[in-house]
Amino acid sequence: MNVISYINGDAEITDFPSCSARPLAAFVQWCNDLLAGQDGYLSSDDSLLVLELGWQTMGTADASRAVVHAWVAELLTSPIWGVVEYAKNIAIKITFDIADLHRMVAAGDTPPITAWYSADRAGRAAARAYSPTLNAAGLYAVRAAYQSTAIGATAHSARLDAVTGNVLRAHALGAGSTAATRAVRLTRHAIDSWRHLTRVGQSEDINLVPLDRATQRREVPA
Repeated sequence: MNVISYINGDAEITDFPSCSARPLAAFVQWCNDLLAGQDGYLSSDDSLLVLELGWQTMGTADASRAVVHAWVAELLTSPIWGVVEYAKNIAIKITFDIADLHRMVAAGDTPPITAWYSADRAGRAAARAYSPTLNAAGLYAVRAAYQSTAIGATAHSARLDAVTGNVLRAHALGAGSTAATRAVRLTRHAIDSWRHLTRVGQSEDINLVPLDRATQRREVPA
């Protein structure tokens, strides 16, 4: 993502470019870290793959509150890439209930603050029932769900970072030996969902001049 930050012309080169939604940048950086070799570098093919993913995040930074809530609902309960797949028993219902609150906000409704607090308490209670050794992925999934309730009542930036972090941990633990391949697939779903919700089209063709400069070396630092 620091290459995207450079191409974007950011004053400070960072893994979170100003042109990209922070959760999407986190997904791409997750792929970057999993694909990197033991020396911390990406192969030529993998560096281009990560760059292509990063490029698809450009232009996603400015999203409405409704979009964020709709995306979080998908983050939690999408049948394709949601973390609810790792949840067990009552945590499944709690995760869907929390996602429904986010969908209400996305639709323009305002759930009572008590509904968010109740969902948070239920999620925390469910998390306490999890064994981190038996189902660590499920634990992080339900943590993501209950932490997302704070987005409904406060400024969402910091909390959204925490939610995304727990989601990535859940997916990483749930993927096992297929972590890198699965990470790329999940990241594509996350980006496609955000772009669909914001009605952002595909990024323009990559400007080959800065791209060539960014990938002149065979290996790119992770």
